[in-house]
Amino acid sequence: MKTGKILKIALSMVKANKLRSWLTIIGVIIGIASVMAIVTTGEYFEKEVTETLEGFGGDTITIVASTPFHITDEEFVIENLEDPEESSEYSGVSSEINIETDRGKKETETDMSDYLESDSIEEAELTKMDVFALRSIPAIEYINVNVEKDAELKFGGESTWVWVKGVDPGVWPRISKKELEQGRMLKAGDRNVVVLSNELAKESFGKEIRLNQMILLNGKSYRVIGILEESGGLLGGFTGLFGSSVYMPYQDVYSLASDEDLPERETYSSIELKLYKGADYSSSIQEIENKLRISRRVNEDTQDFYVNSNREAIEGVRKLINGLTAFLAFIAGISLLVGSTGIANTMFTSVLEKTKEIGIMKAIGAKNRDIMLIFLCNSAMISLVGGIIGILLGTAAVQAVLLFLSIRMNVPFEFALSLKAAFVATFVSILVGLIAGLVPAKNASELKPVDALRYE
Repeated sequence: MKTGKILKIALSMVKANKLRSWLTIIGVIIGIASVMAIVTTGEYFEKEVTETLEGFGGDTITIVASTPFHITDEEFVIENLEDPEESSEYSGVSSEINIETDRGKKETETDMSDYLESDSIEEAELTKMDVFALRSIPAIEYINVNVEKDAELKFGGESTWVWVKGVDPGVWPRISKKELEQGRMLKAGDRNVVVLSNELAKESFGKEIRLNQMILLNGKSYRVIGILEESGGLLGGFTGLFGSSVYMPYQDVYSLASDEDLPERETYSSIELKLYKGADYSSSIQEIENKLRISRRVNEDTQDFYVNSNREAIEGVRKLINGLTAFLAFIAGISLLVGSTGIANTMFTSVLEKTKEIGIMKAIGAKNRDIMLIFLCNSAMISLVGGIIGILLGTAAVQAVLLFLSIRMNVPFEFALSLKAAFVATFVSILVGLIAGLVPAKNASELKPVDALRYE
């Protein structure tokens, strides 16, 4: 029997029982729509979270100073002496001795303050010596120093407090993920100029800040040479919320501090590193730590700095989202099992109804393979229609949710479609139909013509 004839007969079987066919299709629609919506949403939020984290420096390594905290033996003794009653009960001394201990407590408190004043811990700092030590590591391509400070920004008679980030103007544009909307990035040799975030330039004041206009930071004038692009996506606003609003050469940030706050030497809030493409992150981080320990004359126990790689955080978040998406998709996929049961039930019923017709087709020369293909095509059509409608409904549901979120969060709507999920859903829907219809089709093909013709 020709393929066209087989498909025509299968389609006529679907049309002959429209209500039963649609009830079966609905079961497939629910399963495919659920899986499609969950997978598409998971992939969308994975992309958004990844882009947001990369906006903070996804492929960079950040070094910050971190003063180690240790409890000394003297502090342990002082802490025990602060509660003389508990100490007396533990040692079994009399209440008369407690009075003397109370007097000793005041003396001890005085000794403690003298001890802390005379032996205060010096706050850890990052300096040029650390940069020199890092330059000797072959895997490092760029080194950017950051000096951060809050400042009062005045423009057009209005003022607001902003977070200023001083960067190396010759390096920062090469490692930053930020894009420009207007103007240019910082470049080597720039002084008394700034690059502003889109949110600060357009939303913080009654009048928009434009290129080449002057702003005041802590009373000092700076010219605006660039305005960054607006952060896109549902989570893009977090970059502007937690990130810096003003970027300028790090040397200029020192002048924002008052005379009392001016550092005695050039220090940095953090140091950002970018490795060459293909460099081993784990071994590079280990080498960075070893070099800095030698340079700063510390060991693993007294280490006064911290090395952080955002790549590990990004990979961890992606694995978490993927795992959660897979789990939810598996739960939603259970409805596909229900749908396949409905297809199998429909096909068994069709075999019973078409028994006499099967006998007639076999009597005029139809082969077992032809009968099996007719019923398999019938079940595949049912599942394919359900799969296509399910993909459309699942995609529409995702767009509705994203549109609602974009309106509530006042961000541009972005269409989301997972081609991978659509392909997998289509393939799975056809596969479910074929598997569910396999046994009924096999039973139909094995009917003997004489028995089929006598069937009532």
